[in-house]
Amino acid sequence: MVNKRFSLHDAYSAGVKTVTNHFGFFVVSMLLGGCAAVAVMSVLTGLDYLMFKEHFEAIVTLFSEAMRNPVGILKISGVSVSESMKTHLPLVVAKYIAPQEVLSVSITREDIMAALKMFIPVALLFKLVLEIIAIGWTKIALDLQANKPVEYNYLYRFYYLAPRVIVVEFITGIAMLMGLLLFVIPGIFVFQRLRFARYFVIDKDQSIMQAIESSWHLTEGSVIHLVGYSIFASFLMALGRLFFPAVFFLLPLSFQADANIYRQMVR
Repeated sequence: MVNKRFSLHDAYSAGVKTVTNHFGFFVVSMLLGGCAAVAVMSVLTGLDYLMFKEHFEAIVTLFSEAMRNPVGILKISGVSVSESMKTHLPLVVAKYIAPQEVLSVSITREDIMAALKMFIPVALLFKLVLEIIAIGWTKIALDLQANKPVEYNYLYRFYYLAPRVIVVEFITGIAMLMGLLLFVIPGIFVFQRLRFARYFVIDKDQSIMQAIESSWHLTEGSVIHLVGYSIFASFLMALGRLFFPAVFFLLPLSFQADANIYRQMVR
């Protein structure tokens, strides 16, 4: 049974009012979050250099050449990636995807394994930092919806929730991917049913399985309306990408609207 349990108009009306009343707070919060992300990216850049320093000069040369003439060759353990592609692709396609080779960079399997040993922990650390900031934004939205005071330290204050939220999002992502492989629609259905699992961790301090079960129960009968909301929200964020300054209003608005819809549905 289709069951509409929230008002999109109420969610965005309340969201616009909240963002307008706290606009300065949101701008400063976005700048603080951006600075944290830039700092982490700077560390990642340094680690990238350490990972590939033995090939750094050759890679720079390769990219410089690619900017002028996008042809080249990448070899892994002596096997040409380009030549391997040509053997599996029709000639008419291969000549565009794997054209004439004029430059060479060889990377061994040992290089790849060494890079992965460093890259995977660094990527997980970066994911952790971004998740802590996102949790802070979600908590800000939830508390503002409840007319509670919020602070800038929300951006890192709830770090202890990050491991649970990451696992919940990983399970949601895997379930959605499996659904997408079954002709797309099941993936969309699963995503909408589990979209509020992270909220139950952040708002109710539930365990991973409790949060998944709570979201599944909460969204029963509301998938069609949630899909409509997702399309509308994606459209607004697309406008923000076209006109960048609008992001300073639309990004906090997206968190506020999402939190408002969650609040409407759990009432």
